[in-house]
Amino acid sequence: MPPQPKPEGHDVFISFRGSDVRHTFVSRLRAALRREGVTSFADHDMPRGQNLTEAIPRAIQRSRVSVVVLSRNFASSEWCMDELVTIMRCCSRGGHVAIPIFYHLSPEEVSGCYKEDLDRHKRSFTYERVDGWIRAFAWVAGIAGWVVPAPVSELS
Repeated sequence: MPPQPKPEGHDVFISFRGSDVRHTFVSRLRAALRREGVTSFADHDMPRGQNLTEAIPRAIQRSRVSVVVLSRNFASSEWCMDELVTIMRCCSRGGHVAIPIFYHLSPEEVSGCYKEDLDRHKRSFTYERVDGWIRAFAWVAGIAGWVVPAPVSELS
């Protein structure tokens, strides 16, 4: 039986804070997925000139799985937080799976780690938007995922 064609989109959408993990963890993750025949999408796959506010949610919706790489600076990016809310909504509708990767932090650290960024965002964004981000963080912290511990040299 010939392989079934994939629907438009990618197998996996990867949400991450670029400055934290783009050239390290995420590039290795994408290479490993590619070796296994899994297509992935990350923001730098976007054609230049495309409207990100429309294209990113569409890419999430067209993926089967979202991998959320939660690093220390994830919450400093409103884009990352909006992606997380979209991922949460897709999962709540069914047919979409989220896999969190806690990069150099534990699930228990998520809310505390992001408190300062969220407090700063409360001064710039609406209550509803920030509240959605807070709910999304609580949701993703409760999903079984993987923890990538910080190297010992970073802990001392």
